[in-house]
Amino acid sequence: MFIIDIQTILPKGVYGAMYADDMAIWATEEYTGTALARLQLALDALRMWTEKWLVKINPEKTTFTTFTLSTKSQTVRLKIGEHQLRGEPSPTYLGVTFDKD
Repeated sequence: MFIIDIQTILPKGVYGAMYADDMAIWATEEYTGTALARLQLALDALRMWTEKWLVKINPEKTTFTTFTLSTKSQTVRLKIGEHQLRGEPSPTYLGVTFDKD
């Protein structure tokens, strides 16, 4: 119940799924840059929420994946606070492994 309001702080176009203390957020956009901008806003809002409620995010376990049909190479940079997030080509969430292909 403590973290139930966390999804209400996500900006427009960013969605979340939670189970216990695990959370996944995503944005679906025509352009990768738009999705990344929305996700960074969400990460900034989440960081502020955690500071307000004295909750810690483990930045080493926080990763991102870009799913796209584009064949162009893309540079993706997302961060929480000063910590640069690590890209994960095949993330696992709640026992389900997602494949970029």
